[in-house]
Order: sequence, then structure tokens, then C-alpha cells
Amino acid sequence: MLKKILSSVLIYKGLPKNIYFISLARLILGLGNFIIPFMVLLLTQKLGYSATIAGSLAMGVTGVYLLGNLCGGKLADSLGHKHVMVGGELIGALILILCGFYANDPILVPALLFASYFFFGAALPASNALVADLSTPKNRDAVMSLSYLAFNLGSAIGPILAGYLFWNHTVWIFWGNGFAALVGILVVMFCVSSKLESSPSNDLAHPELEKAVNGSVWSVLKERPRLITFTLLCALLWFSVNQMTMASPLYLNHIFGTHGPVLFGQLMTYACVLVVIITPILMRLTAKKTEIVSLAYAGILFVVGYLLVMLNPTIPVQFFAWFFLAAGEVLLLTKEGVYLANQSPSSHRGRIQGVLTTTRNLVVMPSFVLIGFSIDNHGYQNTWLLVIIVTLFSVLGFMKMNHHQRKSLQILEVN
Repeated sequence: MLKKILSSVLIYKGLPKNIYFISLARLILGLGNFIIPFMVLLLTQKLGYSATIAGSLAMGVTGVYLLGNLCGGKLADSLGHKHVMVGGELIGALILILCGFYANDPILVPALLFASYFFFGAALPASNALVADLSTPKNRDAVMSLSYLAFNLGSAIGPILAGYLFWNHTVWIFWGNGFAALVGILVVMFCVSSKLESSPSNDLAHPELEKAVNGSVWSVLKERPRLITFTLLCALLWFSVNQMTMASPLYLNHIFGTHGPVLFGQLMTYACVLVVIITPILMRLTAKKTEIVSLAYAGILFVVGYLLVMLNPTIPVQFFAWFFLAAGEVLLLTKEGVYLANQSPSSHRGRIQGVLTTTRNLVVMPSFVLIGFSIDNHGYQNTWLLVIIVTLFSVLGFMKMNHHQRKSLQILEVN
């Protein structure tokens, strides 16, 4: 097993140095991932808001983050992907640091969080587009997965640190997150070039689908409707993966009582460790598969995981189930980005990332209400069944999409 893991890690050997610096920045950002996991607790336990108002404010932060996605995508293509990424992350980090000086102010903290996450949201499409700019179809699986792996490695440690800081050193929740983002973006600012490094292996750096085109982002999407279909199918998978952090803790608390939150924390840490171990293995196993097929596999992994969760609610089986769920999450978070990068013209990457990410999140957002309603009115077993059915729809959709893609390629070959 160890030999297989070591051989799989070789896919990360020989990547452009820019990619290693971006991954280092993502690792640092993960280490400082303090606020998001503890946002509702900050709003309720430290600032005195009710659970309802705290949930509404957290939803508001998500809303301005999505608004930032839309604005940042347009700016990224106009001003440059690296410039907008650096600018957004830098301003967001500085606002978080400022927020630490007013950590107990119930008015300023939410206002500053809204402002900060707007700029972080604006930086995201630029960040994704920059990674696509600095990679090629030949190494994109390795590039995307290394970046994801690095962030998860940091995130396995960051929330643990935040847990120790939360009660007695709350200001460091803000400062720690802010300084980590600041250090990470300084790495990108000074160590990452915005141009693809020249190499003999980069002969596929600008295939036909990635060549710059004229027109608005809407004209590009009209010419490539498969991107919309792909995004909607991915939204169904995101609905599924979100239940790891929404329905699962409620279910575990329902089944195991006071031990439920402890078990959920253990499962989250277990999943982060799994991601670090299995990401290179999964990238190697799916190297010869299309992104669409890999995402169908992700859906199947989610179905198996949630079936185990639903049918056998014992602690050992929960850990076994989360192996499948973590593997599905790896494929979703890597292959989605690879497909969008491969299918987007370089001139519109930021806008396409912004529009499609926002569209996907808007589709997924009502699921939080839907799952809560389902649990309250139909119980956990029926809720898990609903999640499984939705996930199966995505699997069938990706299989059909892959069939159409293969058919189109056969027609092109005949002509």
C-alpha cells in the first residue's frame, strides 16, 4: 500500500515551480481556516445573536461571497487573473485583521465579515483561472489535485488550532485567519509568475477549446451549452457532498447522543487525512478517464457511502462509509475544475468561473432548507434516500453527457 502511495505521488514531480508556490499558498490558507468552521459559534456564543439571526448572517456572508464571484470573474479577465487574485485576497485579509480589533462588537464584526468575504469571493474566479493559465491539459489533473490536497492538509490542522483559541483568545480567530491569508497571498505576489513556463511538454498549452475568443461570456456559454449542463449536474453532486457537513452531524447526534459531535469531529479529521493519502492514488487511477466519467464515479461513491450511513448506523461502518464519501469529494473538487479549465477559452476563464460557480451555488443553496424540512417532516431514513436519488440523477446525467460527447467525437472522426 505504501509503495502504491509513493508511486502515485510521482504525478506531482516535475510540475512548474509556479504550481508549487500556489500550493504552498493554499496550504497556508488552510492552516488559517479559522472563521468559516466557527462562524455560527462566533455569532451566537461570542456576539449574542440567536441561532436564527446567526444562520441568516452566515447565509448573508455566503450571498456576498457569491456576488464577489460574479464581480471578480469580470475583473479578472479585464485586469489580469493574478492582479485580481492578489488584490481580492489582500484586501480581504486586511479587513479580517482589522476585525480582530473589534472582536466583541456585534455590529462591526458582521459588517466587516461581509466586506472581507466579498473580496475573498472576488479573488476565487481569478485564482481558479490563474491555476488554469499556469497548467496544460497534460498536467492539469496533477495541478488541480495538488492545490486541493495542500488546502486540505492545512485544513486538517487549522480548525483544531481554532478550537483551542475560540473561548479565551477569540481575537486570534480573526488575526490567525487574516495573517494566514496575507502570508499566502504574499507568496503568490512575489513567487508566482502569471505566464505559463516554457517547456517542451507544453505543446498542448493552447488547444482549440482554450484559444481566446471575442464576445461576452454569455455568447461563449451560448456556443458551449454543455458548460451549463455540466454545472447543473455538478450542483447535484455538491448537494450530495454538502450532506457530509449538514445532515451528517445532525444524524450522528440523533443516533449517538452526546457522543455524536465528538464522532463527527473525528470523521472530519479522518476525511482530511484520507484526502491527503488518496488524492494522488485517485488521480492516477482516473488519469485515462474523462472528467465526465470521473464525476459519474464520484456520484457512485457518494451513493455507496450514504447507503452505508443509512443502512448500518454503527461507528465502524460510519468510518468505512466516509472513505467512499471522501473519495467522491476528491473526484468532484478536482475533476470539476479540470473540465472547466479545459473547456473555457483563456480570454473568458475568469468570467466563466465566476458565472458558473455562482450558478452552481445558487442551485445548491435551497438544499439547506430542503434537507432541514425533510428531516423535520420525513425523518432521517427518507432524507438519506432523497440524497441518494438526487445523486443517482447526477450519475445518469453524466453518463448521458459522456455518451453524447463520444458520439460527437465519432462524427468528427468520420468527417
